[in-house]
Amino acid sequence: MERNESKAPLVLMEQVIMVLVFALVSAVCIQAFALARTTSIRMSDRDHAMNISQTLAETVKACSGNTEEICGQLDGAMDGEQLVFYYDSDWKEVSAAADASFRTTFVPEESDGFCRYGQITVSDTAEDQEIFSMRVAWQGAEANE
Repeated sequence: MERNESKAPLVLMEQVIMVLVFALVSAVCIQAFALARTTSIRMSDRDHAMNISQTLAETVKACSGNTEEICGQLDGAMDGEQLVFYYDSDWKEVSAAADASFRTTFVPEESDGFCRYGQITVSDTAEDQEIFSMRVAWQGAEANE
């Protein structure tokens, strides 16, 4: 006597396993795409911060570190000893800190007689996290005499 067993449960089990594997792989892919987007946004912000820092550094050198002259050329504001610039989420300059997504500061440092120094820092105002920082040096006025 021969038994004819149906293979339907085996096929159904195979299809369930395939669906689970595809679900697992799609979850990993979605996480990878989300991480890639986050990394892309962070690197884009870093590129903008580097460009703004470079522009500020060149302006500082051209103005010999004169903060009033720098304010006049780049629409910054003095906040105590530091010069501050604010930018919105599209990296367009704004005048109010409340509208800002990013903040750039320039802090002059002590001179050594020949060179003068300052620190430029760009930070995210929402996360209060530094994006980019650089030190700038220029020839002091007393060195030209």
